[in-house]
Amino acid sequence: MVAISGVAMGVDPRSIGGGLLLAPLLFYFIYVEDRRGGTAEDEINQPHRTRLVRRYQTELLATELLALLGYELVVCLLVFQTATANVSDLLFAQVPLVVLGSYGWLKRYPTLDSIGVGFTWAFVAVFSVVAATHQQYSLEGVAVFFGWFLITAAGVESRNIQDITGDTRANKTTLAGYLGPRTASLLVRLLKAGGVVVFWVVSGTFVAGLVLCYLLALSVFRRLTRLHRRNASSETGQHSTHG
Repeated sequence: MVAISGVAMGVDPRSIGGGLLLAPLLFYFIYVEDRRGGTAEDEINQPHRTRLVRRYQTELLATELLALLGYELVVCLLVFQTATANVSDLLFAQVPLVVLGSYGWLKRYPTLDSIGVGFTWAFVAVFSVVAATHQQYSLEGVAVFFGWFLITAAGVESRNIQDITGDTRANKTTLAGYLGPRTASLLVRLLKAGGVVVFWVVSGTFVAGLVLCYLLALSVFRRLTRLHRRNASSETGQHSTHG
């Protein structure tokens, strides 16, 4: 996401340097922290993963804290060593953490869940480029942010579609559950298409093609994840039967 954002904003991805580390470090911290705070719907939708998280709580906590420390260190280096960022960027860098702090509240409402995740991912994709280069915040950056926002929000609802049954059993309402699988799937396609169109309008065919490749890669990994989930569930069922 960061490299594509750089290209879309007219920046050579190689010049982003340490900024490329910001997104993976922060996303890892957010992802693990969210998984460690397991919910009732997680136990239904992801029983195998939930058991693993409970088993390795301490190890996961240690790695997520290291990721957060790495994120803050990279931001400080960009501010005080490379001087591509300024002190105000230290405050901007904390915005995703503020969203994370309110995520438990956001997840109570069908649309705010997707909006919160979409905002955070899109913000980090643009912030990483600006903080690591001499690129300034601009309307082009806002457009890139909006493109990623649409795509990421769609990704959240795409996952929610797969979890409708479990979410319903856990009395959790998501936008996908409210709309139903067919309408939600249509919405996901429209949002992703809208995101690609934004990149095409702002940066041209090449960047839009990169975004499509990114979405294709996500689709492949999601299919592999679903296959792993089915295999894990099957093995769990066999152990329960023989046990």
